[in-house]
Amino acid sequence: MEESIVSFFEQWIEEFARAVEMSTGERPVLSQEPAEKNQIDEWDARRGELQWWEQETEDPQRFKTWVGAEGTCWTVLAGGSGDRNEATELFHEMLSQANQGAAAVLSSSFVSPVKFGAGSATPPGSLQALRLAKVNVAFRDAALPSLVVALEPKAAKVLNGPEPDVPPSDLPLVQPANPAIVSLKEPPPILDRLMDLHLPVSVLLGQAVLPIRDVLKIASGSLIELDRQLGDYVEVMVHGTIVARGEIVSIKGNYGVRIKEVISRKDRFALKDAA
Repeated sequence: MEESIVSFFEQWIEEFARAVEMSTGERPVLSQEPAEKNQIDEWDARRGELQWWEQETEDPQRFKTWVGAEGTCWTVLAGGSGDRNEATELFHEMLSQANQGAAAVLSSSFVSPVKFGAGSATPPGSLQALRLAKVNVAFRDAALPSLVVALEPKAAKVLNGPEPDVPPSDLPLVQPANPAIVSLKEPPPILDRLMDLHLPVSVLLGQAVLPIRDVLKIASGSLIELDRQLGDYVEVMVHGTIVARGEIVSIKGNYGVRIKEVISRKDRFALKDAA
């Protein structure tokens, strides 16, 4: 199996375990292994018995991923909710977070990171041509039916990243005057004096625009819909200027932000001017 797809599966189980922990307060024990031929045949014959979640990445390069689970597995991982619709929706949210998180980590160095679009409960047509992993699940001291995680083969090329630009062979390469000498410059004195200054860092989860009548109706328990979708990055701001984007994570009971994208200086000025 392609190395980039194996890496996706490995990162996926880490992201899925985190999503379950954030939703239920307990972390499952997960392990993944390549699916054997007889296991693939069995899953293919039982596709209609599994609960499926399909998501596709956005342009410019697209590939699909599917996750299949037996009812016992997804209801328990969703916290054992008595409401089937609520449990299904929560399970789909956790799968979406795992897909988004794995793609973001593996493409963090890309110019355009890989990002998934909306998902749907759509099964694959066949499993035979897909890259598959069997994810073993233990949760609350009980072994659950394994999850099936599937990727289209073309995901390998996308996850490997774009081909690097190669300079034309007829143009001379510019070499440093003496590549053996590396100059390490000390920071300018004025910058050195500023290093210990403290700056206020805030995280923007989202925004909403409401008419005054709705603002006056806000009370304990009210819900305010923000302009962000599940899986979207939050923005890290310093003195009101966006400097980075990342995802919300849980750190020993507290919330934190894992940085996924750092805004260039030019983009920061553009965002500040637009604001």
